[in-house]
Amino acid sequence: MTSAVAAVSLGVVAASMGTASADPTVTPNSTDIVSVGSDTIQALDNGISSDRTGGYPGLADGTGKYYSWDATGSASITPKSGAGSIARPNGSGAGITELNATTNSTVDIARSSRGPNTGSTDWFIPFAVDGVGWSSKTPTSTSPADTNGPKTLTSAELTGIYNCTYTTWASLPTNHTASTDTIKVYLPQASSGTRAFFLKALGITATTEPCWESYGPEENEGTDAVFNDPDVIYPYSLSHYVGQAYDSKGGGSDLPGYLSPVRTLDTTAQILTASQDWNSALSGTYTRSVYHVVRQSDWSDATEGPRLKGLLGRNNGTTGGWLCGTTGQAVVTSFGFHKLGSGCGTPQAGI
Repeated sequence: MTSAVAAVSLGVVAASMGTASADPTVTPNSTDIVSVGSDTIQALDNGISSDRTGGYPGLADGTGKYYSWDATGSASITPKSGAGSIARPNGSGAGITELNATTNSTVDIARSSRGPNTGSTDWFIPFAVDGVGWSSKTPTSTSPADTNGPKTLTSAELTGIYNCTYTTWASLPTNHTASTDTIKVYLPQASSGTRAFFLKALGITATTEPCWESYGPEENEGTDAVFNDPDVIYPYSLSHYVGQAYDSKGGGSDLPGYLSPVRTLDTTAQILTASQDWNSALSGTYTRSVYHVVRQSDWSDATEGPRLKGLLGRNNGTTGGWLCGTTGQAVVTSFGFHKLGSGCGTPQAGI
């Protein structure tokens, strides 16, 4: 936080923010704004959800509130009062698909950790910056050899692991370890925005490779039992990790668990544990904006538009969107993300 004002504002809003995993405690009204989708930003959105903070000031017309549905939980949800039951969207892609299959009587926003694809007719509203790194099993103080993953990798080595060029730790050209074990290459489930972003950052266009494990764990949850293995490697949101590890924003299965993303890539420390933050000098290849996605028709609608813009839109310091204002951006950093700056709240679409 950069000012006493921001610190005080954050204290008011964040005082009652709970753990990462929590569906709405009530069924949202038809006039409320509701989001589904990405796991990466669900903890932050849960934090500003109206029934958990008492701090989000409500929507522009004063009649509605904001609620966020988790990526995982029961198989189906009823997003709003009067809406039909839908399969719970898990991940950015699933959230965007549901947004485009329904109207604002069901879902208003899809949370997304990837940007717009070519031809998208939705508005992607950026609000924060995240970094994506790689993780492997955490060595313990009593068993430092509990992991075979090295402390550092080059981008070329990371790409080589995920395109199956290097299939054992010993085969890595520069950062190899002595282990001849096969590397167990994991990616999040198929609808994950983190999965899509990470593979794109590595220059991999294949949708499957022979060395990839068939099981796609929930992203940013190192508690999955498959990670209790010295040979795993897995992408991880660095902001989500900071929130989990340092800012008490994780809980239940939403914790680093067996994994440690405190690794080095191309000699740049990804996580600066001394300052409990991720390194803003990380190559832009591995940094991304994160988004709330809305229908273009809703954004320009006379009723829905002002309410969405009041939460998500650009902010000049006195008017505009709450999330891009001083208080909202202080909440963003309290969950491990970095501020976006002048681009916050500016709609983007596919080209």
